[in-house]
Amino acid sequence: MKALAVHPGHPNSVHLAEIAEPSLKSIPGDRGVLVETLQVGLDATDAEINEALYGRAPEGDDYLVLGHEVFGKVLEVGSAVKHLQPGDYCTCTVRRPGPTIYDKIGRNDITSYETYFERGINLLHGFMTQRFVDDAEFMVNVPVGLVHLGVLSEPASVCAKAIEQAYLAQQRLQVWEPKLAFVMGAGQIGLLTTMMLRLRGIEVYTLARTPHPG
Repeated sequence: MKALAVHPGHPNSVHLAEIAEPSLKSIPGDRGVLVETLQVGLDATDAEINEALYGRAPEGDDYLVLGHEVFGKVLEVGSAVKHLQPGDYCTCTVRRPGPTIYDKIGRNDITSYETYFERGINLLHGFMTQRFVDDAEFMVNVPVGLVHLGVLSEPASVCAKAIEQAYLAQQRLQVWEPKLAFVMGAGQIGLLTTMMLRLRGIEVYTLARTPHPG
């Protein structure tokens, strides 16, 4: 099976690799889901990993499969999987649990452990493959009506979390009523954040380092 991978620590090492087919049995408790990859988003993270700025291969491998923004179609599920079935469309979260209290309560995204596990980024292979298997716990069913936006689920979740955290932090003021926001950056994250803030009725100024249409 073909995959797009890099050799972490070696700049500009991106290459087409031949890897083993995934197996449902690799996921304990019959929670595995086999997915056909339909779309994978590429962003600055992938470029920086290829530049060897960060990223580590899983233990035992000298390569890291790229791809952390995925949209696919379910081919097969384990007996314990209830919210997905063959033919469904899906996406996956990226961060996987470590040993901290945050990981244990399902907040892998705010782990306090210095070693973190992210598919396609650090210590776990990504989704830039023809097919992949993942644990149903980290998979989200994408409604048919949102299929055309499915690959945006992961970058959109980053924006939603940032906005949520800003609101949570400022609630301590009790009388905070935001009307104006500045978004630093006009890449996919910046533009998605801009749209989400506009949907909240906030006036937004989005700043970019390069001129339109950069």
